Amino acid sequence: MFAEFDFWIIVWCFFALCCGGFIKGALGVGTPLLTVPMMAMVVPPQTAIAIMAIPVVVANLWQFSQAERSISVVKRFWPALVGILVGTWIGVKILSTIDEHTLLILVGIAVITFALLQGSSYHFFIPETKVKPAGAIFGLSSGLIGGISSFFGPMLMVYLLSIRDLPKNQFVSTISFLYVSAVIPWAISLYLFGILDQTILIYSIAATLPVGLALLVGQKFRARISEEKFKILIIGILLVSGASMLWRAFL
Repeated sequence: MFAEFDFWIIVWCFFALCCGGFIKGALGVGTPLLTVPMMAMVVPPQTAIAIMAIPVVVANLWQFSQAERSISVVKRFWPALVGILVGTWIGVKILSTIDEHTLLILVGIAVITFALLQGSSYHFFIPETKVKPAGAIFGLSSGLIGGISSFFGPMLMVYLLSIRDLPKNQFVSTISFLYVSAVIPWAISLYLFGILDQTILIYSIAATLPVGLALLVGQKFRARISEEKFKILIIGILLVSGASMLWRAFL
């Protein structure tokens, strides 16, 4: 496939993959939200999305396997996982007829608004007693949105950012756990529907290398930043994700 493209297009895609891997390692989120729009500048958007299938699965499995207290994460956030699975099934099977353009605009604006509020003097927090029921709701909405647009991350970030005093390492391990439950069925669906064909599958596997190497660098960066700076960077990624949704809506 890339034989059709010149050297600089390949270099740009490699750079985009490295950027996505670094953000994933540093913040636990943001790989497709950053990499897909960057690659879509030089390759078809559908191709950019499909190439991310294997790197996203591998990156999230790796981060969750490295996480501390992974069992406690599963116990605390399993309702969100169930919500994601149900929401993704509904999104793919039933809501595929919804106007994706309108949905992405509304959700993109909502995500940007939330990020701006969290960055201001006003902060929205979920009480500890409501973390599990809220997880089911946010997981369901994440699955619904992701099922028809491939953007699973923003609602999960909104949810975890709303939990008071959630440490940065637990944020990363939790969102990796939740992502895995979403992206594995998503990647399988891409393959079954022929979007991730044999040729693109090879490139997707190859794309795992730059993402993985940059992820390791990003992890070292995360160890050097404070909890407060981590949350500021997450808010920044939320703004980017909201903008990515608006970009996708008007593509």
